[in-house]
Amino acid sequence: MCVYFVQKFRSVYSPKQELPLDEATIPWQGCVKFRTYNAGKIMKYGVLVRMVCEAVSGYTYNMEIYSADEKLEDTVLSLLVRNLGLNHHIYQCSFYNSVRLAQTLLDRKVRLCGPLRANR
Repeated sequence: MCVYFVQKFRSVYSPKQELPLDEATIPWQGCVKFRTYNAGKIMKYGVLVRMVCEAVSGYTYNMEIYSADEKLEDTVLSLLVRNLGLNHHIYQCSFYNSVRLAQTLLDRKVRLCGPLRANR
């Protein structure tokens, strides 16, 4: 289902240079294995979706449902696979950032902006 929407998103719009990478929780009370729990949210249970949007319009360009199978760096690279080598600027929070990821993206002509944690 997610693949269908992502293909439609890509066919309608080409993003500009600035792309934020973030996550959102879709409220979900049903029983699925990839449902997440966050005690700090109003809706405690939901489906976590990581996505790349276009900074100016907020248009969702690519998204992936979190299933706890992949490493975080692999998830970021799979979300950005269509943008590698196109000189995009990626903005993300410290949760996603690491020095190794920044070097990998820089080698693939993608600039990365965001804070780094000392323990990463």
